[in-house]
Amino acid sequence: MLHDAIDTSLFPAFPPQVLEELKREGQLRTFQPGEDLFMEGQEDPGIFFILSGEVRITRRQGGEEQVLAVHRLGAFVGELAMLAGGTATCTGRALRPTRVLQLSADRFRRGVSEGTPLARFALQSVVARHQEVEAQVREQEKLAALGRMAASLTHELNNPAAAARRAADQLREECLTSQQRSLAQDRRLTEAQCKALSEVLQALLVSKPQVLDALARSALEDALLEWLSDHGMRQSFSRASTLANAGVDVPHLEELGAVLEGQALQVGLAWLEATLSLAELAEVLVSSTERLTSLIAAVKQYTYKDQDTLQEVDLHSGLEATLAMFAHRMRGGVTVTRDYDTSLPKLWAHGGELNQVWTNLIENALDAMKDRGTLLVSTSRHGDEVHVEIGDDGPGIPEELQSRIWEPFFTTKLLGQGTGLGLDIARRIVERRLGGRIHLQSKPGDTRFRVELPLKPELPH
Repeated sequence: MLHDAIDTSLFPAFPPQVLEELKREGQLRTFQPGEDLFMEGQEDPGIFFILSGEVRITRRQGGEEQVLAVHRLGAFVGELAMLAGGTATCTGRALRPTRVLQLSADRFRRGVSEGTPLARFALQSVVARHQEVEAQVREQEKLAALGRMAASLTHELNNPAAAARRAADQLREECLTSQQRSLAQDRRLTEAQCKALSEVLQALLVSKPQVLDALARSALEDALLEWLSDHGMRQSFSRASTLANAGVDVPHLEELGAVLEGQALQVGLAWLEATLSLAELAEVLVSSTERLTSLIAAVKQYTYKDQDTLQEVDLHSGLEATLAMFAHRMRGGVTVTRDYDTSLPKLWAHGGELNQVWTNLIENALDAMKDRGTLLVSTSRHGDEVHVEIGDDGPGIPEELQSRIWEPFFTTKLLGQGTGLGLDIARRIVERRLGGRIHLQSKPGDTRFRVELPLKPELPH
C-alpha cells in the first residue's frame, strides 16, 4: 500500500491509475540502515516511493548536516532534484530496512511531457510539499529569532539579578548586625537579658519555621496572643502574627519571661519582633532574587539559542525548564507527579523544537484540567527508544474525537481559547524532524500523550 493514513492532507491516496503506472514503470529496490538512496549533489537520482521503512532527509548547511524530515510508508522523496535542474539538493538515508519503488528521472520527465496520471499526481504533491517546507522554514526562523532574543534578554537580566541576590544577602546580615549593636547599647536591659534575647534570636534564625496548616497556624497565634495579653504586652495581636511567622512558640516566650520582667519584657519583645520582621523582609528579597535567577536559567534552557543545530539535549532539563514556564498556572491547584528514569543518556535533537513539543502537551493538559488536578510527567527507556509520557486527570477526550485531534485547526477548546495547531505542530516535529512517534490514550480521569524518540538515531555523516 502506498498511502499513509495519518497524512492524508499532504499525501492523498494514490488513484488506481497512478498505482498501476507506478507498478509498471517503477524498479523495486531495498536499502539497509545507513545506506543512501541518493546523495546531495548527485545527478538525476530519480524519485523513490516508500513501500516500507523510514528515510531521513538531510542537507549540509554551515558545515553541518541538518535534518529536514523523516518520511515513511506512502511518501516519496527525491522529487526536489527535478525542480533543481536534476541535481539532488539533499541526502536521503535509510534509517531501517527500507523498500522503495524507484522511478528514473528520464521516465518521470517523459511522464510530465505526456501528462501521465503519475506525473500529474506527483507534481500536485510536490506543490503541497513545497508549501509545507516554506511554512517549516518560517517556523524555524521564528523559533531562532525567539531564541536569540531570549538569550540576549536573559544575559542582560542575569547580571542585575546576581547583584540583587548579593545585595539581599548583605542586607540581611547588616540588619542583624545593626540590631545586635542597638541591643548591646540599650541601657534598659542588663547584660544577662541581652544575652538571653540574642540566644533566642540565633535559635530562631538557625532553625527555619515549621510549615503549618491553617488550623495549626491559628492555634499558635491564639496561644501567643493569650500569653502576650496575660503579660500586659501592647499591640498583642500584630505582635503575635509576626512572632508566629518567625517560628516563635509559647516555650520561647516562657524562656524570655523567666529573665525579662516588667519594662524589660516590653523592651525585649519589641526588639525581638522588630529584628525578626527585618529578617523576614530580607528573606523575602533573597528568595525572590533566587526565583528570578532560576527563571533566567530556565528560559536559557528552554529557548536554546542555536535552534537549527542538532545537539545533545538533556531530556529532563528540557522538561523541567518547560514546567518552570507554566509555574504561574500550577501554584496551588496542580500537583506535578514526576517519574523520571535518571539513567537516560542525552538525546541528539533540536532542543528548541523538543521543548515546543513539551509546551504544547503540557499546556493542553493544564487546559483540560482547568489548572486544577494532577499532571504526570514520566520518562523511561524501551530498547533503543526513550518514551516520554505527559498525562492529566481531566475529563478526557471523547472517543469519537480522538482520531481528529491531529488535524490542523481542529480543537476541542472553546472559541478563542485555541488555534487547533498545537498537536499538529508537535506531531510534525516528533515524526518528521526527530524520526519518532506520538500516541494518545484517553479516558475520563486519565489522558496520556506518549512521545517515542530514538535513543541513538542514525546521525548524518
